Amino acid sequence: MARPMCESCGMPLKDEVKGTEADGTNNDKYCLHCYADGAFTAPNATVEEMRHYSIKGMTESGWPRFLAKFLTKNIGKLPRWQKADTSVP
Repeated sequence: MARPMCESCGMPLKDEVKGTEADGTNNDKYCLHCYADGAFTAPNATVEEMRHYSIKGMTESGWPRFLAKFLTKNIGKLPRWQKADTSVP
């Protein structure tokens, strides 16, 4: 069975990194970096901006840059980026 991942950045979704709805409940589709308080944290971000943000966060956390780039190359194929209107989860 596939491990759940954020539908915006691809981060593995464990309970402690799930985004939140406006009422404080966990969101099962997005991580806390992408979704908080019922809205996207960067609602106008493009796929390339999200990839850049993800690579930056990963390298700052100690990931090798080549691996961060490899792991984020398919962000554009994730469900958030397949929708015409990215403002609605």
